[in-house]
Amino acid sequence: MSRARWKSIALLLCLFAIAERGAAQAKLVLDTQNIDLGEIYNGEIVKARIPLKSAGKSPLTIVRISTSCGCTTVKRPQGDIAPGKTEVLEVEFNSSGFRGKAVKYVYLETNDPENQYASVALSALIKEELQPVENNTLLWFGDVPMGKSAKQAYTLKNISPNAIAIKGVTASSKSVNVTFDNENVPPGGIVTFTVNVTPGKKGYFNETFFVETTSKYQKKVPVRISLMGVQAE
Repeated sequence: MSRARWKSIALLLCLFAIAERGAAQAKLVLDTQNIDLGEIYNGEIVKARIPLKSAGKSPLTIVRISTSCGCTTVKRPQGDIAPGKTEVLEVEFNSSGFRGKAVKYVYLETNDPENQYASVALSALIKEELQPVENNTLLWFGDVPMGKSAKQAYTLKNISPNAIAIKGVTASSKSVNVTFDNENVPPGGIVTFTVNVTPGKKGYFNETFFVETTSKYQKKVPVRISLMGVQAE
């Protein structure tokens, strides 16, 4: 057999091996890369499901999952996904502190050589019945000496067509104390909260207080607080 023919046979065998290896690769198929969570109210936690289909000849490995925001959490499947099988990512989005249109992303890294990196967008329109008068969803206290108190006012306006009663306030930490001046807020009315913080140690802190209401749609209104505890002089 001539050398040229041997080269042709070797080339064909090589191409066949490459084709066989490609056919045996893992493959990720997503039903959609955009999930609309619809209209929700500030403070709601909504869930979504992302099906991951293993459409290749080899098991699909989810190497890494990350999100674009700490407000979005993902429960990943256990182990590889066998060929022909589908596993579901359970996703939760916490809308606390967001207003208007919000878009967050879930990022996937897999062993699919043709689609190693993929993403799914979650979008929502976030509404309010009690809206910050200053349009701020975060109270920043700046530097606060340890053991000392700092105070700020925070005002909400009822933009709904119904009266809303304030049932009470709870806080994420004993270092936060909140009082309010109005239990019954008519449409167009306001309620002002006096917020006191007293850091017990140094460092950056994120806290939240929750306004409990009689609103049908927004039973808890979250208000975020940030401060830096510093050494008292």
